[in-house]
Amino acid sequence: MTALLTAPTRAARADVPAGYACTVTYTTVAWATGFYAILNIANTGTRTFSPWILQFIFPGDQILSAGWSGTWSTTPPSVQVTNPVWRASIDPGTSYELGFNANGADEHPSGFTLNGVPCTVTFASAK
Repeated sequence: MTALLTAPTRAARADVPAGYACTVTYTTVAWATGFYAILNIANTGTRTFSPWILQFIFPGDQILSAGWSGTWSTTPPSVQVTNPVWRASIDPGTSYELGFNANGADEHPSGFTLNGVPCTVTFASAK
């Protein structure tokens, strides 16, 4: 069974060029000391994100332990992932899936942006 929660939709910042929009589906599986997350980034706009960087903020003391399908880095509580060489762009109408393992509580991060563009986020828990 999958539980879904959708974060409130935010208006695009005034400095975001027209044509850029994104959604992120954030699905997790938790265990006693941590969790893993699968993120699906979708380009819902009309312009290509290339190259790209996804950023978000952990709400607590979560620590990224491993990531895949991108180059991951952290400056706690901020997490960044840049495109892998084999997927340097996310074209309009397409999506890309990546993920990570983390230690700490499985709590919803915030502030998801793709190249600085705020993304609409849907949270799911795979049980």
